[in-house]
Amino acid sequence: MKLVIYGNSDFAELIYYYFTNDSKYEVVGFCVDKDFIKSDKFLDKPLVSFEEVEKIFPPNEYKMFVAVGYKNMRLRAKLYEKTVDKKYEHINYISSKSIIDESNIIGKNNAILHGVVLEPFAKIGDNNIINTNVTICHHANIMNDCFIAAKSLVGGFTTIKNNCFIGFSSTILQKLIIEDETLVAAGSIVNKNSSKFDFLEGTPAKVVSNHKENGIEIKG
Repeated sequence: MKLVIYGNSDFAELIYYYFTNDSKYEVVGFCVDKDFIKSDKFLDKPLVSFEEVEKIFPPNEYKMFVAVGYKNMRLRAKLYEKTVDKKYEHINYISSKSIIDESNIIGKNNAILHGVVLEPFAKIGDNNIINTNVTICHHANIMNDCFIAAKSLVGGFTTIKNNCFIGFSSTILQKLIIEDETLVAAGSIVNKNSSKFDFLEGTPAKVVSNHKENGIEIKG
């Protein structure tokens, strides 16, 4: 099956590697918005403008994966929606080295990387990045457009709502509600529900700021 990747960043290169070495899909090309094209090739594959992608790789013949990273979380969600509007079928990358239970419900355009454990009855929405060695416990619900960094833990029956960023080695305890656009700093332990736009840090985590105006932007 043939696949087009949206993106030409380091994350797009990583996703290309995973699909090429650990999936049934053949990556045939890449696309980005025309203003960001500086070459007609990326990783020796055609790089075409998103504005023209359906003419070159029509959605009835090619599937798509949106490989946009976490530096601007609101932008990441908007770019995914742009590709949905073009009627592409989005597929998941699910590592063969992850542990997925048959009871799990998984949406579209998710990257579930090496060593991830999804315990029974966990739900994953659309356009999430779940990085290496993350554990999502039973009955947890990860909604849409989230990034969960390596070695994090999400407790049972917890819901992480839309467009959240969970930093490296964080722990979200059980039966919590993590509201839209919550940012959790690396190494934090969250033991209470969050409010929208909270930036949480510490053990236990406390609110240190609010990013309602600009959304979650990760520097560096």
